[in-house]
Amino acid sequence: MKKHPLLLVKVITMAAINSRKKSIIAYSEIPLFFSLVDYRNNYFMSDDPKKIIEFYNGFENRDQLIEWMKARPKGVATIHEVEGDKDIIVVIPTADFNGKYAKECRENIFKGLHIVFVESGEAPDPYFNYAHNCNVGIRKAMEYNPKWVVVSNDDMVYVDQPSQLKLELSKVSVDNDVIFVNQTQYHSNSLLILKIRKLYFARMKLSKNRVYSDLLIRFSIRHSTIIKNFRSLSSRLYYLIYYKKFLLIRRIGSFGIFSSKFITKLDGKLFDEIYINHQEDDDLSLNIFANDAKIGFIDYSVGDLIGGTIARGEIRALRSLASQAYFEAKNLAEQ
Repeated sequence: MKKHPLLLVKVITMAAINSRKKSIIAYSEIPLFFSLVDYRNNYFMSDDPKKIIEFYNGFENRDQLIEWMKARPKGVATIHEVEGDKDIIVVIPTADFNGKYAKECRENIFKGLHIVFVESGEAPDPYFNYAHNCNVGIRKAMEYNPKWVVVSNDDMVYVDQPSQLKLELSKVSVDNDVIFVNQTQYHSNSLLILKIRKLYFARMKLSKNRVYSDLLIRFSIRHSTIIKNFRSLSSRLYYLIYYKKFLLIRRIGSFGIFSSKFITKLDGKLFDEIYINHQEDDDLSLNIFANDAKIGFIDYSVGDLIGGTIARGEIRALRSLASQAYFEAKNLAEQ
């Protein structure tokens, strides 16, 4: 796609104004360019539902949408490290290393452990990609040859002491690939279907909108079409049959523990970076199952604010359509 020049301007980086704010645009006297990918991303990241729908209307089918997702840049990923025990390294994507969530993680929840924060910038990064930033942090963590790598959201809630996490992991055989902790309201559900039923209320509301329903059809997003009728017996039976491969698969969600051996097996890349801040954890959960990973369990709990960093509701539901389309294309093509 041919790129179109804007007016010749001098740009001062946001980083020069505030070191915590990152920008991929540097000072330049060369004309700036914005591609069609950038133009579409401005609509995709809008807080106006009409503009997000206009973004989707720019694609004729699911394949075109996925090609845009593949071409979309991955955004800023600045590493900040907090020294600690390197047998267990915690990887945490965060918007602001100096913010309240990151501070709580390093001063309380994971105190004493080596932490790799991957900062996307205090100002919203229009190309933030959770999967990419997780992978960046995991690669850094693996440089220290740890026994375990913990991947965690930053908006977590202190429950058990970090010493409890260390004690429990010391009891676990290193033959285990993935470790699950005590179940909380979100991040360690034993059934993927529970997450889908519990968190998609915004989609249930949107499903009454004809425009939204048309998008589901255009992008071959099948499972959302029956969410609104989930209470009916026929719908639930269809859902269970259609999603039989997801039953009894434990989800990673916002907190997961992985052995170095398992990470190496996946070439250091746990998450598929085509996803845009949605369903990358479901995809990883399926990948764990597909790789016959050995699962372990420990007596440790940590809470989750759910959506503390990335907002919930209609805007997030609309944006998540892209990742839904990719998830179904990748994992349900044979259905």
